[in-house]
Amino acid sequence: MSATITDYHLFQFLVAVILRNNGYIAGVPRRHMGGRGTQHQVNVIAVDLNNSPFSFNNVLLIEGISHNNTTNCNHINIVKNLKATLLDLEQTLPPNKQLIREIAAANRGDLFHRIYGNRKDKETLTVNYVGAVFYTGEFTPCAREYAHAHGIHTIYTPHCLGGQSIVGWNRAIRKYFSTILDQEGQFTLRGLQKKTNKYQDFCHILTKLHSRSYNLMPHENHDLFTIYNEVIKQPEFDKLTRHLKKITLASVNGSPVLLDYNLPYRNLITAVLQSYEDKTSHGRAIDQQTKFKPLNTINLEVIDCKTTRDKNVLEFQYTTGTQKVPEVIKDLSGSVYIPLTALDCRTKRFRLKLPLKAGLSLIFEFNIEGINLKEIKV
Repeated sequence: MSATITDYHLFQFLVAVILRNNGYIAGVPRRHMGGRGTQHQVNVIAVDLNNSPFSFNNVLLIEGISHNNTTNCNHINIVKNLKATLLDLEQTLPPNKQLIREIAAANRGDLFHRIYGNRKDKETLTVNYVGAVFYTGEFTPCAREYAHAHGIHTIYTPHCLGGQSIVGWNRAIRKYFSTILDQEGQFTLRGLQKKTNKYQDFCHILTKLHSRSYNLMPHENHDLFTIYNEVIKQPEFDKLTRHLKKITLASVNGSPVLLDYNLPYRNLITAVLQSYEDKTSHGRAIDQQTKFKPLNTINLEVIDCKTTRDKNVLEFQYTTGTQKVPEVIKDLSGSVYIPLTALDCRTKRFRLKLPLKAGLSLIFEFNIEGINLKEIKV
Protein backbone atom coordinates (compact mmCIF):
# COMPACT_ATOMS: atom_id res chain seq x y z
CA MET A 1 0.00 0.00 0.00
CA SER A 2 1.34 3.45 -0.90
CA ALA A 3 2.13 5.90 1.87
CA THR A 4 -0.35 8.73 2.43
CA ILE A 5 2.30 11.45 2.40
CA THR A 6 0.72 14.49 0.75
CA ASP A 7 1.73 16.30 -2.42
CA TYR A 8 2.13 19.37 -0.21
CA HIS A 9 4.89 17.71 1.83
CA LEU A 10 6.61 16.20 -1.20
CA PHE A 11 6.66 19.48 -3.09
CA GLN A 12 8.12 21.27 -0.06
CA PHE A 13 10.91 18.68 0.05
CA LEU A 14 11.55 19.05 -3.68
CA VAL A 15 11.96 22.82 -3.25
CA ALA A 16 14.41 22.19 -0.37
CA VAL A 17 16.48 19.98 -2.69
CA ILE A 18 16.52 22.71 -5.37
CA LEU A 19 17.73 25.24 -2.79
CA ARG A 20 20.42 22.87 -1.52
CA ASN A 21 21.62 22.28 -5.07
CA ASN A 22 21.94 26.06 -5.42
CA GLY A 23 24.27 26.41 -2.45
CA TYR A 24 21.77 27.45 0.20
CA ILE A 25 22.01 25.96 3.68
CA ALA A 26 18.56 24.46 3.29
CA GLY A 27 16.54 21.83 5.05
CA VAL A 28 13.67 21.06 7.39
CA PRO A 29 14.18 22.40 10.94
CA ARG A 30 13.95 19.93 13.84
CA ARG A 31 12.16 22.44 16.02
CA HIS A 32 9.58 25.18 16.06
CA MET A 33 10.81 28.70 15.39
CA GLY A 34 10.26 30.98 18.33
CA GLY A 35 8.76 34.36 17.51
CA ARG A 36 7.96 37.23 19.83
CA GLY A 37 4.42 36.05 20.40
CA THR A 38 4.29 32.31 19.62
CA GLN A 39 6.02 29.25 18.18
CA HIS A 40 5.87 28.60 14.43
CA GLN A 41 6.25 25.37 12.49
CA VAL A 42 8.15 26.20 9.30
CA ASN A 43 8.47 23.31 6.88
CA VAL A 44 11.52 24.50 4.89
CA ILE A 45 14.22 27.01 5.76
CA ALA A 46 17.10 28.18 3.57
CA VAL A 47 19.98 30.30 4.83
CA ASP A 48 21.76 32.58 2.35
CA LEU A 49 25.14 33.64 3.71
CA ASN A 50 25.17 37.09 2.15
CA ASN A 51 28.55 38.72 1.53
CA SER A 52 27.23 42.15 0.56
CA PRO A 53 27.83 45.20 2.77
CA PHE A 54 24.85 46.67 4.65
CA SER A 55 22.99 43.36 4.55
CA PHE A 56 22.61 40.63 7.13
CA ASN A 57 22.43 36.96 6.19
CA ASN A 58 19.03 36.06 4.73
CA VAL A 59 16.89 33.35 6.28
CA LEU A 60 14.27 32.25 3.76
CA LEU A 61 11.01 30.84 5.04
CA ILE A 62 9.65 28.68 2.23
CA GLU A 63 6.08 27.79 1.36
CA GLY A 64 5.28 25.42 -1.49
CA ILE A 65 1.94 25.32 -3.28
CA SER A 66 1.26 22.11 -5.16
CA HIS A 67 -1.79 22.79 -7.30
CA ASN A 68 -2.77 19.14 -7.27
CA ASN A 69 -4.25 19.48 -3.77
CA THR A 70 -4.48 23.24 -3.13
CA THR A 71 -7.49 25.30 -4.18
CA ASN A 72 -7.07 28.87 -5.39
CA CYS A 73 -8.98 30.27 -2.41
CA ASN A 74 -6.20 29.00 -0.11
CA HIS A 75 -3.43 31.00 -1.83
CA ILE A 76 -4.18 34.26 -0.04
CA ASN A 77 -4.41 32.46 3.32
CA ILE A 78 -1.04 30.78 2.77
CA VAL A 79 0.58 34.13 2.00
CA LYS A 80 -1.11 35.82 4.97
CA ASN A 81 0.09 33.11 7.34
CA LEU A 82 3.62 33.43 5.96
CA LYS A 83 3.54 37.20 6.43
CA ALA A 84 2.35 36.81 10.04
CA THR A 85 5.20 34.38 10.74
CA LEU A 86 7.76 36.76 9.22
CA LEU A 87 6.43 39.70 11.24
CA ASP A 88 6.59 37.74 14.50
CA LEU A 89 10.15 36.51 13.83
CA GLU A 90 11.39 39.96 12.76
CA GLN A 91 10.60 41.21 16.26
CA THR A 92 13.08 38.80 17.87
CA LEU A 93 16.24 40.57 16.64
CA PRO A 94 18.55 40.88 19.69
CA PRO A 95 19.97 44.25 20.87
CA ASN A 96 23.49 42.82 20.52
CA LYS A 97 24.36 41.42 17.12
CA GLN A 98 24.25 37.62 17.02
CA LEU A 99 25.48 36.71 13.55
CA ILE A 100 25.63 33.37 11.77
CA ARG A 101 29.33 32.66 11.83
CA GLU A 102 30.23 30.15 9.17
CA ILE A 103 33.11 27.93 10.19
CA ALA A 104 35.70 27.48 7.45
CA ALA A 105 35.41 24.08 5.74
CA ALA A 106 32.41 23.22 7.92
CA ASN A 107 29.78 20.89 6.54
CA ARG A 108 26.67 22.82 5.49
CA GLY A 109 24.43 20.18 7.04
CA ASP A 110 26.23 20.50 10.38
CA LEU A 111 25.80 24.27 10.24
CA PHE A 112 22.07 23.91 9.61
CA HIS A 113 21.70 21.52 12.56
CA ARG A 114 23.71 23.85 14.79
CA ILE A 115 21.24 26.66 14.03
CA TYR A 116 17.90 24.84 13.75
CA GLY A 117 18.52 21.55 15.54
CA ASN A 118 18.17 22.42 19.21
CA ARG A 119 15.01 23.75 20.82
CA LYS A 120 14.75 27.49 21.46
CA ASP A 121 11.91 29.45 23.01
CA LYS A 122 12.77 32.46 20.87
CA GLU A 123 15.06 33.10 17.90
CA THR A 124 18.26 34.94 18.84
CA LEU A 125 20.00 35.56 15.52
CA THR A 126 20.57 38.90 13.78
CA VAL A 127 19.30 37.97 10.32
CA ASN A 128 16.99 39.24 7.62
CA TYR A 129 13.85 37.09 7.39
CA VAL A 130 12.51 36.72 3.84
CA GLY A 131 9.42 34.87 2.63
CA ALA A 132 9.21 32.93 -0.64
CA VAL A 133 6.37 30.93 -2.21
CA PHE A 134 7.16 28.31 -4.85
CA TYR A 135 4.18 27.15 -6.91
CA THR A 136 3.44 25.00 -9.96
CA GLY A 137 0.19 26.38 -11.39
CA GLU A 138 -1.77 29.60 -11.60
CA PHE A 139 -1.30 31.91 -8.63
CA THR A 140 -4.33 34.05 -7.85
CA PRO A 141 -3.86 37.79 -8.55
CA CYS A 142 -4.97 38.88 -5.08
CA ALA A 143 -2.49 36.50 -3.42
CA ARG A 144 0.32 37.68 -5.72
CA GLU A 145 -0.43 41.35 -5.07
CA TYR A 146 -0.58 40.77 -1.32
CA ALA A 147 2.73 38.88 -1.41
CA HIS A 148 4.50 41.57 -3.41
CA ALA A 149 3.08 44.35 -1.22
CA HIS A 150 4.70 42.69 1.80
CA GLY A 151 8.01 41.78 0.19
CA ILE A 152 7.26 38.07 -0.24
CA HIS A 153 8.71 36.52 -3.39
CA THR A 154 6.72 34.23 -5.68
CA ILE A 155 8.62 31.75 -7.86
CA TYR A 156 6.99 29.74 -10.61
CA THR A 157 8.20 26.13 -10.79
CA PRO A 158 7.70 24.04 -13.96
CA HIS A 159 5.20 21.26 -13.37
CA CYS A 160 7.22 18.75 -15.43
CA LEU A 161 10.71 17.67 -14.40
CA GLY A 162 12.83 14.95 -15.92
CA GLY A 163 10.20 14.10 -18.53
CA GLN A 164 7.41 13.50 -16.02
CA SER A 165 4.99 15.67 -14.09
CA ILE A 166 5.71 16.44 -10.44
CA VAL A 167 2.42 14.72 -9.61
CA GLY A 168 3.68 11.58 -11.37
CA TRP A 169 6.98 11.67 -9.46
CA ASN A 170 5.08 12.12 -6.20
CA ARG A 171 2.98 9.07 -6.98
CA ALA A 172 6.12 7.00 -7.63
CA ILE A 173 7.80 8.26 -4.45
CA ARG A 174 4.74 7.39 -2.34
CA LYS A 175 4.75 3.90 -3.81
CA TYR A 176 8.46 3.50 -3.08
CA PHE A 177 7.91 4.48 0.56
CA SER A 178 5.98 1.23 1.04
CA THR A 179 9.13 -0.77 0.12
CA ILE A 180 11.55 0.93 2.53
CA LEU A 181 11.01 -1.77 5.17
CA ASP A 182 11.30 -5.42 4.19
CA GLN A 183 9.30 -8.29 5.72
CA GLU A 184 11.84 -8.66 8.50
CA GLY A 185 11.53 -5.02 9.47
CA GLN A 186 14.93 -3.99 8.06
CA PHE A 187 15.62 -0.98 5.89
CA THR A 188 16.17 -1.62 2.20
CA LEU A 189 17.97 1.71 1.66
CA ARG A 190 21.68 1.68 2.40
CA GLY A 191 21.68 5.29 3.59
CA LEU A 192 19.07 4.50 6.26
CA GLN A 193 20.83 1.28 7.30
CA LYS A 194 23.80 3.36 8.44
CA LYS A 195 21.64 5.46 10.76
CA THR A 196 21.15 2.73 13.36
CA ASN A 197 20.40 5.19 16.16
CA LYS A 198 17.40 6.50 14.19
CA TYR A 199 15.83 3.11 13.46
CA GLN A 200 12.89 3.46 15.88
CA ASP A 201 12.21 7.06 14.83
CA PHE A 202 12.14 6.19 11.12
CA CYS A 203 9.88 3.18 11.74
CA HIS A 204 7.47 5.33 13.75
CA ILE A 205 7.24 7.87 10.93
CA LEU A 206 6.67 5.21 8.27
CA THR A 207 3.89 3.74 10.40
CA LYS A 208 2.28 7.18 10.70
CA LEU A 209 2.39 7.67 6.93
CA HIS A 210 0.24 4.60 6.38
CA SER A 211 -2.56 5.93 8.57
CA ARG A 212 -5.43 7.81 6.98
CA SER A 213 -4.51 11.06 8.69
CA TYR A 214 -1.30 12.10 10.35
CA ASN A 215 0.25 15.16 11.90
CA LEU A 216 4.02 15.35 12.05
CA MET A 217 5.96 17.31 14.65
CA PRO A 218 8.96 19.34 13.41
CA HIS A 219 11.53 16.68 14.37
CA GLU A 220 9.44 14.02 12.59
CA ASN A 221 9.14 16.22 9.50
CA HIS A 222 12.93 16.63 9.58
CA ASP A 223 13.42 12.84 9.71
CA LEU A 224 10.90 12.38 6.89
CA PHE A 225 13.00 14.73 4.75
CA THR A 226 16.03 12.53 5.53
CA ILE A 227 14.12 9.49 4.25
CA TYR A 228 12.95 11.44 1.18
CA ASN A 229 16.55 12.31 0.29
CA GLU A 230 17.54 8.64 0.41
CA VAL A 231 14.55 7.62 -1.73
CA ILE A 232 15.27 10.03 -4.60
CA LYS A 233 18.86 8.75 -4.76
CA GLN A 234 17.55 5.43 -6.07
CA PRO A 235 17.96 4.58 -9.80
CA GLU A 236 14.21 4.91 -10.39
CA PHE A 237 14.50 8.66 -9.79
CA ASP A 238 17.73 9.39 -11.71
CA LYS A 239 15.94 11.51 -14.31
CA LEU A 240 14.37 13.64 -11.58
CA THR A 241 17.59 14.20 -9.62
CA ARG A 242 19.59 14.97 -12.77
CA HIS A 243 17.05 17.62 -13.78
CA LEU A 244 16.99 19.11 -10.28
CA LYS A 245 20.75 19.60 -10.49
CA LYS A 246 20.27 21.57 -13.72
CA ILE A 247 17.76 24.00 -12.19
CA THR A 248 19.21 27.16 -10.73
CA LEU A 249 17.92 30.27 -9.03
CA ALA A 250 18.64 33.55 -10.80
CA SER A 251 17.18 37.06 -10.74
CA VAL A 252 15.68 39.44 -13.30
CA ASN A 253 15.51 43.04 -12.09
CA GLY A 254 15.68 41.75 -8.52
CA SER A 255 12.88 39.20 -8.99
CA PRO A 256 13.94 35.58 -8.31
CA VAL A 257 13.29 33.16 -11.18
CA LEU A 258 14.10 29.57 -12.06
CA LEU A 259 16.38 28.79 -14.98
CA ASP A 260 17.30 25.37 -16.33
CA TYR A 261 20.30 24.60 -18.51
CA ASN A 262 21.83 21.61 -20.27
CA LEU A 263 25.58 21.83 -19.55
CA PRO A 264 27.76 20.82 -16.60
CA TYR A 265 27.97 23.41 -13.83
CA ARG A 266 31.74 23.58 -14.27
CA ASN A 267 31.25 24.95 -17.79
CA LEU A 268 29.38 27.96 -16.40
CA ILE A 269 32.18 28.67 -13.92
CA THR A 270 34.78 28.44 -16.71
CA ALA A 271 32.70 30.72 -18.93
CA VAL A 272 32.48 33.53 -16.37
CA LEU A 273 36.22 33.35 -15.66
CA GLN A 274 37.02 33.49 -19.37
CA SER A 275 34.62 36.39 -19.77
CA TYR A 276 36.30 38.33 -16.93
CA GLU A 277 39.74 37.70 -18.40
CA ASP A 278 38.67 38.82 -21.87
CA LYS A 279 36.94 42.00 -20.68
CA THR A 280 39.68 43.06 -18.26
CA SER A 281 42.40 42.63 -20.88
CA HIS A 282 40.53 44.77 -23.43
CA GLY A 283 38.50 47.08 -21.18
CA ARG A 284 39.37 50.79 -21.19
CA ALA A 285 37.53 52.04 -18.12
CA ILE A 286 37.87 49.48 -15.35
CA ASP A 287 37.91 51.25 -12.01
CA GLN A 288 36.00 51.24 -8.74
CA GLN A 289 33.56 53.93 -9.81
CA THR A 290 32.24 51.76 -12.64
CA LYS A 291 31.87 48.54 -10.63
CA PHE A 292 28.11 48.53 -11.24
CA LYS A 293 28.82 47.80 -14.92
CA PRO A 294 29.17 44.02 -15.35
CA LEU A 295 32.21 42.61 -17.12
CA ASN A 296 30.80 39.12 -17.42
CA THR A 297 27.82 39.66 -19.74
CA ILE A 298 27.04 36.88 -22.22
CA ASN A 299 24.46 37.42 -24.96
CA LEU A 300 21.83 34.75 -25.61
CA GLU A 301 18.98 34.48 -28.10
CA VAL A 302 15.36 33.64 -27.26
CA ILE A 303 14.08 31.11 -29.79
CA ASP A 304 10.58 30.68 -28.38
CA CYS A 305 8.27 32.28 -25.84
CA LYS A 306 5.11 30.72 -24.48
CA THR A 307 2.78 31.03 -21.57
CA THR A 308 2.92 28.65 -18.63
CA ARG A 309 0.22 27.24 -16.38
CA ASP A 310 0.31 30.66 -14.74
CA LYS A 311 -0.73 33.17 -17.39
CA ASN A 312 1.34 35.85 -15.62
CA VAL A 313 4.59 33.90 -16.17
CA LEU A 314 6.33 33.33 -19.50
CA GLU A 315 8.69 30.54 -20.44
CA PHE A 316 11.57 31.80 -22.58
CA GLN A 317 13.47 29.07 -24.40
CA TYR A 318 16.99 30.22 -25.17
CA THR A 319 20.18 29.22 -26.96
CA THR A 320 23.50 30.84 -27.82
CA GLY A 321 22.47 31.06 -31.49
CA THR A 322 24.89 33.18 -33.51
CA GLN A 323 26.17 35.09 -30.49
CA LYS A 324 29.87 35.11 -29.63
CA VAL A 325 30.23 33.20 -26.36
CA PRO A 326 33.03 31.28 -24.58
CA GLU A 327 33.70 27.95 -26.24
CA VAL A 328 32.72 25.92 -23.16
CA ILE A 329 29.08 27.11 -23.38
CA LYS A 330 28.61 27.28 -27.15
CA ASP A 331 25.95 24.53 -26.90
CA LEU A 332 24.12 26.15 -23.96
CA SER A 333 20.31 26.03 -24.11
CA GLY A 334 17.36 25.77 -21.77
CA SER A 335 14.39 27.68 -20.39
CA VAL A 336 13.82 30.50 -17.93
CA TYR A 337 10.47 31.26 -16.26
CA ILE A 338 9.90 34.98 -15.78
CA PRO A 339 6.86 36.85 -14.42
CA LEU A 340 5.59 39.64 -16.65
CA THR A 341 5.90 42.08 -13.73
CA ALA A 342 9.70 41.66 -13.87
CA LEU A 343 9.95 42.67 -17.54
CA ASP A 344 9.90 46.08 -19.20
CA CYS A 345 7.59 46.11 -22.22
CA ARG A 346 9.51 49.00 -23.77
CA THR A 347 12.81 47.17 -24.20
CA LYS A 348 13.88 44.35 -26.49
CA ARG A 349 16.47 43.00 -24.09
CA PHE A 350 16.60 41.95 -20.47
CA ARG A 351 19.39 40.82 -18.18
CA LEU A 352 19.46 37.86 -15.85
CA LYS A 353 21.94 37.53 -12.98
CA LEU A 354 23.02 33.98 -12.17
CA PRO A 355 24.99 33.58 -8.90
CA LEU A 356 27.51 30.74 -9.18
CA LYS A 357 29.90 31.02 -6.24
CA ALA A 358 30.38 33.52 -3.42
CA GLY A 359 31.27 36.78 -5.16
CA LEU A 360 31.08 35.19 -8.62
CA SER A 361 28.09 35.50 -10.93
CA LEU A 362 27.23 35.32 -14.60
CA ILE A 363 25.12 37.90 -16.45
CA PHE A 364 22.99 36.67 -19.34
CA GLU A 365 21.53 39.26 -21.69
CA PHE A 366 18.56 37.93 -23.65
CA ASN A 367 17.53 39.33 -27.01
CA ILE A 368 13.72 39.23 -27.33
CA GLU A 369 13.50 41.08 -30.65
CA GLY A 370 10.28 40.03 -32.37
CA ILE A 371 8.39 39.25 -29.16
CA ASN A 372 5.72 41.81 -28.30
CA LEU A 373 5.30 41.70 -24.52
CA LYS A 374 2.46 44.23 -24.66
CA GLU A 375 0.31 41.76 -26.60
CA ILE A 376 1.08 38.97 -24.13
CA LYS A 377 0.62 41.04 -20.98
CA VAL A 378 -2.66 40.32 -19.17
